[in-house]
Amino acid sequence: MPRFENEGYNPDKNSKGFEPDRTVPADEDYYNYSPIDLNFNNRQAHDDIVFDNQQKNTGINPCDDYPRPPAQQKDYTPGEQRFRSERIEDFGNAQREPHKRRDKPGATGGKRPPKKGNRLSVKKKILIAILVIILVIVGSIFPVLGRINYDEQKENESISSSELEHSAMVKNILLIGVDARSSDKAENSRSDTMMLVSLDMKHRCIKLVSFLRDTWVYIPALDREAKLNAACSGGGYQGVVDAIEYNFGVDIDNYVVTDFEMFKVLVDSLGGVEIDVSKAEAKEVTNHPKRYGKVKLKSGKHTLTGEQALAYCRIRYIDSDFGRTQRQRTVMSAILDNAKHSNPFKLYKMAFSSAPYIETDMSKSGIMKFVLQAGICITGDMHQTKVPFEGTWNYSTAGGSSIISIKKEENKNQLIDYIYKKSSSELKELESKED
Repeated sequence: MPRFENEGYNPDKNSKGFEPDRTVPADEDYYNYSPIDLNFNNRQAHDDIVFDNQQKNTGINPCDDYPRPPAQQKDYTPGEQRFRSERIEDFGNAQREPHKRRDKPGATGGKRPPKKGNRLSVKKKILIAILVIILVIVGSIFPVLGRINYDEQKENESISSSELEHSAMVKNILLIGVDARSSDKAENSRSDTMMLVSLDMKHRCIKLVSFLRDTWVYIPALDREAKLNAACSGGGYQGVVDAIEYNFGVDIDNYVVTDFEMFKVLVDSLGGVEIDVSKAEAKEVTNHPKRYGKVKLKSGKHTLTGEQALAYCRIRYIDSDFGRTQRQRTVMSAILDNAKHSNPFKLYKMAFSSAPYIETDMSKSGIMKFVLQAGICITGDMHQTKVPFEGTWNYSTAGGSSIISIKKEENKNQLIDYIYKKSSSELKELESKED
């Protein structure tokens, strides 16, 4: 029979209208449980503290089986206030304080400091892009650099560097063209073309200066006066650099040597160059196959192949060396202009194909620096002139051969002024007057 019936359990207590019996038998009240008053309104105003009714010295606390950490055992004593309960007033009409935004330390005016996350992200993206570009450039230029022929750079012993005009904003490269390149030493050949390519980074332009090969000057390598193109046979490519520096007072940073084969490859890799050919020029090339290798030209504006452009540059008999160097500068200007408007893939093809035909005293790092400097100037104008300048020379003879006698100091001063001092706008004005 159920326990409650044996103890006189009254079932009426559970009927409607009677509250259920919530008392606990005394013999089963292990924790000395006392009912909790759930009616908050009946509490005394001061009765706002809740005690743990299981924390009595005589009671049983199941938690005692699990020792507290030393910090808790030290700070806590049975029966003390553990936490504060909510008062009835706390749920009344008390006004809550308005929410205040907590600004970061150092912020003023109640405004949040600008977030740096996006800025750092943008900087990282820019840095990554720059690194990728550098890797692409380096990765593409190193195969080209490995195909170039390098010479040891030498000092000019015939003149002190302090006597030469120099500027950190100008890079002078002497372009030397020879008739052929074989196993013969440079001393056994004569320079067919001598053109100074000046990168004027101050005025953001490129200046081309041709030196006529019949110019009569002192050749340090020969220790005597001779035609300028004889400097190569006397002192090699460095001998040409020394002669120009000695006679004209400009500092030449490096030289680049090319032959006719390289010239043809260079032009063909760019898809040709557009040149306006005169009737006399077309007739000279077409009617003399032994001189120009059976090349044919037509008068008018045409896109010339590498072989045709080379024949055009070599024309001399219809006028003079002045006309010849003018044609060389015209083709060089067309090559630079073509390169300026070419895509990177075409430029890489041009550099890779031409590299084996190039010899220079520039280092690999020097070439890379030169390419970057050229990028500053190639978007600007290109100007060209020749040495000797107008009114500073006359034809003469020496040793039974025709030469160009020059006024050395006048040419030296005009060349320094042209390369280092004249701006692009000033040169344009001079060129318009000459036309």
